[in-house]
Amino acid sequence: MKLGTIGLVVGIVGFVIAVAVFAAVFLLVVKKEPGGSRSKGAISAVIGEIRKAREASQEEQRIYESGSEAEAYIIEVRDTGYATKRYTELLLTLEVVPANGESFRVQTRELISQTHIALFQPGAKLKVKYDPADKTKIVLVSSPVLSEGRKSDITHRLEELEALREKGLISEDEYKKKRQEILNSL
Repeated sequence: MKLGTIGLVVGIVGFVIAVAVFAAVFLLVVKKEPGGSRSKGAISAVIGEIRKAREASQEEQRIYESGSEAEAYIIEVRDTGYATKRYTELLLTLEVVPANGESFRVQTRELISQTHIALFQPGAKLKVKYDPADKTKIVLVSSPVLSEGRKSDITHRLEELEALREKGLISEDEYKKKRQEILNSL
């Protein structure tokens, strides 16, 4: 066979496979109801979720562009139990401190990158923007920064760990494991 013919056959086979996969997914998503009729419920639910996500994104963009700036301190962090390969959803309780106004507390659910999750600890400070008309609507503007007291605490813990290793009170493996735990808490 000529190279062009092989390419044409491969293209046709690829197209047929793509159509078959699309058909299979469609049949899995659109459920059959008793009596043989097809339900659009699953598709409607997905479309509804997409619509909600788009509206939430537009609301966040509005607050980011026109909201009031403030510093916030993390009071409490709770894992909601929802996670993907790259993100974990956290429920954060924040003490928001506007430049001119009274501080207030707010809770927000945020998807946090696995690489940044260790920064979200009580006492950490970050910048936020909020809607002055509805202070429950808030957007994180920066990643948290540990306070100086927290930094010195970590330095102190690392120094203590080093002293334990030098005195032979812990093994090299224990030292490495615990050191990594401390560094991961940053």
